[in-house]
Amino acid sequence: MTLTKAEADAVRFYEGDLTGFDLRDPFLNDARAYLTLNALLFDGVRTEYLRVQEGKRLNPAMLADLPRLTSLYRALLSAAQKAAVTEPVCGYRVERTGDFTVCKAAGQTLAFTSTCLSEFLPAYGDKQEIVLLTYHIPPQTPAIIFSQLPGRYLKANENELLLPPYLRFECSERPLTDADREIRDMNGNPPCAAYDLTICAGQQVHLPDEPTMQKCAAGIRIFAQIHAGVPEEQLDPDDLAAYLRCKEIVQRSMHE
Repeated sequence: MTLTKAEADAVRFYEGDLTGFDLRDPFLNDARAYLTLNALLFDGVRTEYLRVQEGKRLNPAMLADLPRLTSLYRALLSAAQKAAVTEPVCGYRVERTGDFTVCKAAGQTLAFTSTCLSEFLPAYGDKQEIVLLTYHIPPQTPAIIFSQLPGRYLKANENELLLPPYLRFECSERPLTDADREIRDMNGNPPCAAYDLTICAGQQVHLPDEPTMQKCAAGIRIFAQIHAGVPEEQLDPDDLAAYLRCKEIVQRSMHE
């Protein structure tokens, strides 16, 4: 498995390894770019509010250059397709209840989904109201196993497998164990529930086409309002409608 430079750079950037990137560029100077990349793949603005309430930052520079944003998504998806798993594996994830509720209702991943191949990571002090998810992943599922990539890996201790968005799954709840209850969210609370998710076999990714828009100025303004603490019901309605249309275009291009 050999990634192109664009694919390898996209994977490193997603992981927060900014080595060699021009940090004068606000699009690239973002070690947690995955927050914005994934927030854009959820409907509405609930996910944006959740991130900001957890003290995290959304990057408006990504909305100022939609062609580059689309190229980044395309490179990540292409890398996942090239690096599809070759044998059945399990990935373990501590997730926000709010995000999982939406994915569960849709029956699919709705964003890039980071899992650990070895076990649940024991502490999630940057998330609130968590659930535990075990992904059962069949061979040929598009995914990126970081330990199999050439070169160094920024988060080698996490033993990470990254799933792409829009993978369908079947879901069943399981009882929480004593070990499960030792995992705590940012408020010191144990998980709300635990689930087994079986990824449906034979799936592939869809690479997005070039966008018809160059930027989403309304989204930039929405990000500023959310960061300023403006409640959702008080967001500028025209800006909100335009931002949601932009999100819909981005999402549709990735799973049509």
